[in-house]
Amino acid sequence: MSAALLVRHPPGYEPERRYAYAVTLSELLGLETELVAEDRPDVEITLADGSSDVRLAVADVLFSTPRGQWLTAASLPPRPLERVGLAQLGLQLHPVVDPLPLLYGQGRLEVAPGGSGSRLQIDVFGGLFFLLSRYEELVFGQRDLHDRYSAAGSLAGEEGLLDRPLANEYVEVLWAVLSRLWPRLERRPRRFTLRVSHDVDLPLCRVPLAHARRQALRDLRREHAPLVAARRVATAALGSRLSPEHDLYNTFDFLMRESEALGLRAAFYFFAGNTAGDIDGDYRLDEPWIRRLLREIHDRGHEIGLHASYGTYRDADAIRTEFEALKTACVAIGVEQEAWGGRQHYLRWANPETWQAWDDAGLAYDSTLGFADHAGFRSGICSEYPVFNLRARRALRLRERPLVVMDASLLEYQRLSLEAAAEEILRLQTIVQRFGGDLTLLWHNDRVLSRRARRAFSRSLSAVGGEPATTVRRT
Repeated sequence: MSAALLVRHPPGYEPERRYAYAVTLSELLGLETELVAEDRPDVEITLADGSSDVRLAVADVLFSTPRGQWLTAASLPPRPLERVGLAQLGLQLHPVVDPLPLLYGQGRLEVAPGGSGSRLQIDVFGGLFFLLSRYEELVFGQRDLHDRYSAAGSLAGEEGLLDRPLANEYVEVLWAVLSRLWPRLERRPRRFTLRVSHDVDLPLCRVPLAHARRQALRDLRREHAPLVAARRVATAALGSRLSPEHDLYNTFDFLMRESEALGLRAAFYFFAGNTAGDIDGDYRLDEPWIRRLLREIHDRGHEIGLHASYGTYRDADAIRTEFEALKTACVAIGVEQEAWGGRQHYLRWANPETWQAWDDAGLAYDSTLGFADHAGFRSGICSEYPVFNLRARRALRLRERPLVVMDASLLEYQRLSLEAAAEEILRLQTIVQRFGGDLTLLWHNDRVLSRRARRAFSRSLSAVGGEPATTVRRT
């Protein structure tokens, strides 16, 4: 059995500290911890049973911020970020990219004489808290026309860190020091998981004919798919006269088969309300075909979740109402799940209102936190984690499954070809696999219409070993 750790820390910011220590040491490393607040300048870690005199001191920077500067620009990491070479730390860390960017603290690891301990001048706990709480999004940030936080205006975007799960890298640095000081410590093993998800914006091609024609031109120019272009226009022209089973956008059987072939449990997120007109789709959960689709998804072992509509991200009552509508519709057809999650439409998210609303509604997880304009690690992590409300100063029951990559980010914003998009997804998978993390992939059902698109989607899943992801359980 691995030994428990005693963490002595300075007073102040108690809720924030408990969260940071719990996520870093317990959630991500699987270590037991005891916390003691005392008057000291740093965080000191020892073995709780007193069997060793060895000590590790860790810098305490973010949580030493004066209260009047908390959640202000004065508490943000100094820019440009300092970067430290791993050799300078005396560490060899396979998953960590060299050099290591520092959010808070200094790039030094000092070893005490006689092996009695070490002093790590990197504020690991403050850095993780900054990333996971999305601290910067309450202080500054460039937002787009949909009121979304922009990758281009984020710290990660400006510092070139969009493809680095920096929180996981900090955990690896901390673990390297801990395991060197106390070799009998055992961390929890982690396994790479691919979480495939599909936002069901348009289950059927119910779009104006003029829109279908514009999309058909894109089919011809970008995907070289004349058959898809012709079917798109014909489907839109026929409208409700065409059976849903023959609709161009009805690609759900293909999507499920691709996941099933790899032993994956895909998630399909459905609208259960409309707050913005046509932007929130054109279907209702009580439509017979939608009911059959929900039932088929469930019977084939996949997950159903909430796609909260465009105007809900700052409206707790609307999110609760839509979630209850989704559950009611599912109960009516005999669909029950142990836990429910989902994603906000258009990736609209407000810190901390959206998280709090999802937690209050009883949802188990959210999977909104990815950048619309660029694939990568918005929360600086490639692992699922519990969330923290910066305003209420408390940890929530809700968990975040960060969205690493969305098809539209690669194809529309980054302007990649289908083949290049698939390769970029595989590159991100390789990064996540190094940390035994989770890669959440969003691919819409109306973006696998051509043979090239289907090959690209299948290629995106090709590196997966194939064990199903576990379901989140609320306690």
